[in-house]
Amino acid sequence: MKKLLLSVITALFILNCSADSEVSELINPSGENSSLSRLYTDNEGVVYLNWVEEANDLATLYYSKYIDNTWTKPVTISSSDNWFVNWADFPSVIGYDGNLIAAHWLKKIPGNRYSYNVEVAGFKDNFISEPIVPHTDSTATEHGFVSMVALNDTSYYSIWLDGRNTSGGHGEHGDLSSAMTLRGALISISGELLQESEIDISVCDCCNTSLAKTSTGLIAAYRDRTSDEIRDIYTSKFENEVWETPKAVFNDNWEIAACPVNGPSIDVNGQSAGVAWFTMLNDKGAVKVAFSDDEGDTFSSPVIIDSDNPLGRVDLISNNDGSVWVSWITRFGDSANLELRKISKKGETLNSHTISSINPSRGSGFPQITRHKKGVMISWTELTEDSKRIRTSILQ
Repeated sequence: MKKLLLSVITALFILNCSADSEVSELINPSGENSSLSRLYTDNEGVVYLNWVEEANDLATLYYSKYIDNTWTKPVTISSSDNWFVNWADFPSVIGYDGNLIAAHWLKKIPGNRYSYNVEVAGFKDNFISEPIVPHTDSTATEHGFVSMVALNDTSYYSIWLDGRNTSGGHGEHGDLSSAMTLRGALISISGELLQESEIDISVCDCCNTSLAKTSTGLIAAYRDRTSDEIRDIYTSKFENEVWETPKAVFNDNWEIAACPVNGPSIDVNGQSAGVAWFTMLNDKGAVKVAFSDDEGDTFSSPVIIDSDNPLGRVDLISNNDGSVWVSWITRFGDSANLELRKISKKGETLNSHTISSINPSRGSGFPQITRHKKGVMISWTELTEDSKRIRTSILQ
């Protein structure tokens, strides 16, 4: 108990060290041994938090909504002893009109340790549909790093990294015929696969994807892979039921013959859009942000917001004035901090907070941010010597 009180007191001190705005901790309903949180804000501004709790071999997916300044009682979505539970590739939920409409998780494929399927399930009136697999290849390969967006109260779109071509390996240098691909699907909440598409024929093997809704469709951001092992951030827009030819946000020309497990984050607000990502510049890490005034058709030259010693694991919220909120992890010696910063489209720092100290290991996962009214909601995993638990805070 003394350790817990000390942790809370320390966290509150860190949270309130900036005078620009107020950040306060929200006591959320996650239980012991919880991790892998995600945040999602629906069209009505309702915030959803989902997380996984593990007990022995059983993993359980929960969610809660933030309503009237409090988290609702947690609801169990599903549980299994046959899920693929991974620090970087984790479940999500999405909502519309204040109601949960879909969730996803990863289910192991027997016979191969690293083979697993994406499973998605729709919800209507709190009733869950039978889960479906949105990829139709039926190969015993990797499928994951899912991003989903609600389109209306009856359908949603999902994108994922698809390993159907990788059964013989993940592509040799210069030959991408067996590379990971990026695919997407339009799905009804009743569980009907309405459309499946290939978005990019060669992408980085295990970097997070990101998906945002525009006025005319969708925009996806992800880490691409060329035959020369250049792994920069690309986007593709979905309009008139067709994915456009992918293009680079910026040519960092980061050559790396392996996956850095560090994907981008994109968001759209009105005509304004922003994308944040991690890259390496001359063997030195950097977190960058680029801005758009046309919903991601074009992006400005990027702004470097951290080149000291960032680990990346970025998230981003776009504001309708063109500014963005960005979160990321940066290292200090053997420790690290979770940072949150508001950046104008001119690259100026408008607001900055160190949210908390955070364990730099993989177990701390990927912190999340989402909009809440005029503020920002934050979630992350706190690791101690003998436990892990989701923490949430709000800036307003």
